[in-house]
Amino acid sequence: MPISQNITRYYILFTSWLFDKALPYWGTIGCDGTAENPFLYGVHEQLKLDGQPDFPGYKRMRVQARQLYTFSQAGLLGWTKGNIIAERIYIFMQNALQGEGHWAKSLTRNGKILDKASDLYDLAFIIFSLAWYGKLSNNPRPIQQARQTIQWILQFMAYPEGGFKNILPLTAGYRQQNPHMHLLEATLALFEVTQNERDLLLAHKLISLFKNHFFDHQAGVLGEYYTEGWFNAPCMARESIEPGHQYEWIWLLYEYQRLTGISYKKEIDRLFLFNRLHAIDPKTGLVADKVRRDGTLTHKSARLWVQTEALRATIHNQDEMSCRHLVQILHNLLYRYFTHCPSGTWQDQLDDHYHYRNDKIPTSSFYHIMSAYIQLHKTINLSTLSTDFPTINNPIDQQKVIQ
Repeated sequence: MPISQNITRYYILFTSWLFDKALPYWGTIGCDGTAENPFLYGVHEQLKLDGQPDFPGYKRMRVQARQLYTFSQAGLLGWTKGNIIAERIYIFMQNALQGEGHWAKSLTRNGKILDKASDLYDLAFIIFSLAWYGKLSNNPRPIQQARQTIQWILQFMAYPEGGFKNILPLTAGYRQQNPHMHLLEATLALFEVTQNERDLLLAHKLISLFKNHFFDHQAGVLGEYYTEGWFNAPCMARESIEPGHQYEWIWLLYEYQRLTGISYKKEIDRLFLFNRLHAIDPKTGLVADKVRRDGTLTHKSARLWVQTEALRATIHNQDEMSCRHLVQILHNLLYRYFTHCPSGTWQDQLDDHYHYRNDKIPTSSFYHIMSAYIQLHKTINLSTLSTDFPTINNPIDQQKVIQ
């Protein structure tokens, strides 16, 4: 994408917010432990609206894993405090290990297993975070654990016709595409770190599942819920379309192409067109949470994570409309979602009238913010041919970037 001065300016502001405010905040107040060992109990599940720790009585592994990813990426990008924070989170996560590749769904605050179930969504983020922590630490153990977790999923959660169970023990309900999407993200990350072709095998299978079942070639949309055999769920469950998930798949298909050379441009273009026509508020650039297959807007509310996924996808486009929308997305992040809250935190939800509607500050949003920032950073670097990373320890020359 052509990088305008507006995009560059917002990038610099985003960088400052991330390194000067967000990472220091979540690296202190967002941690849970003792004075001697601030990350003894990993990270907090969520914060109160005043920015102080909240204690809901559980810690989901997906949240611990997402913060392991966030601080691993911070370390890889030059924020050296992230190295020790990531190490402590990784150590805490070991409390959930029930066997080789077998992880519990949630822990108590101090690390006792609370829910022994194996949730595909949580397992995907465990694999994802282990891959990136393995790269940061240069320790082979996290990579080994990531591969063992994939093998456990293949052995115990696979359906004969492809795809995986949402959770074990199995509970009633529709099959879901969402955890498969994150499992693809995890396997692509593992391959990017290892460059071992065997780590791509599951990614190829998940792409086939997308092509044969998740993507509706007639309507040009992504389905969410399925019955046995991967048939579309009936009635309203079938009608629900999540633009945020469509943007995530767009980004994943671009990543798959980058790593394998295999293109799904037709599917990307159709997903993108549907979102552009039906999910974006033309005045504000905010992306709606849900629409129907026919394009009818059902949830005008706009969650933070949906906007970050719109950033990751939109930045791949070259057209002028996408450039304008990217500027709107960045403006919204900085001036709608990162404001009117404790400095370094965020607003999670805007309602149908774009008023704040929150009862907590979810830790899990940081993964979305960091992944969006990394894609923006990569694109800026490719555009400027710069290898400098703007951190508080290595401030970038703003004029150099703008020129």
